[in-house]
Amino acid sequence: MQDGAIFFLIGGGLVAFLLGFVSMRQARKRRHIRDTPISKAAGVFIGDVEVKGTAESSEPLVSYLAERRCVHYAWIVEEHWRRTRIESYTDSKGNRRTRTVVETGWDTGASGGAQSPFYLLDDSGHLLIRPEGMQVEGIEVFRHECSPSHPLYYGKGPGGSVSGSTEQRLFTETAIPIHTPIFVMGAARERTDIVAAEIAHCSDARFSLVTPASEDSVAQGYTVGIWVAGVFG
Repeated sequence: MQDGAIFFLIGGGLVAFLLGFVSMRQARKRRHIRDTPISKAAGVFIGDVEVKGTAESSEPLVSYLAERRCVHYAWIVEEHWRRTRIESYTDSKGNRRTRTVVETGWDTGASGGAQSPFYLLDDSGHLLIRPEGMQVEGIEVFRHECSPSHPLYYGKGPGGSVSGSTEQRLFTETAIPIHTPIFVMGAARERTDIVAAEIAHCSDARFSLVTPASEDSVAQGYTVGIWVAGVFG
């Protein structure tokens, strides 16, 4: 057997093993999500829990672009560019030639965001959520593309421009506005200020997630991961 064929078999086997390993991990995560019952805010136990309710805060943040009252937001300003470069190539007759190549794309000109502790409220009461260090997903609350004639372009965008700018910027923001229904998976622990529980980032937790998606949608995401691994495995 030639060396190339041996390398191909070994490489293919390694890829199949890695995909199988990922598939098993995804399957375990999906089962954990499905098997863990939804706890009430006022009665969570210490350890890995899942809760759902609405995001509430008496001192909400104000998002940068949409100016929505929220508990988390993240924004980004992207700028479109068009650049040319000269590249060398060999034509069909073996002659070295040059040609002009035009490339386009988007670069991030600025970005930012913020989040703060908030309460998850359900029909049993409220539960403090400390999102720092957790994976937090928001919903899109702002999206606008404009040129320098629009006040947003420099009003909330950077003063400088990217190389080759076509003077088109895309402003996007995601957030968790107050009163938004959310699903939280994480580690519950005792609060230090009062006799109550809270959910905060923990390196030992199986999951650490705040999302407006439903429990079924989160589990379905892992199902898709398993299907992709299975197809290529």
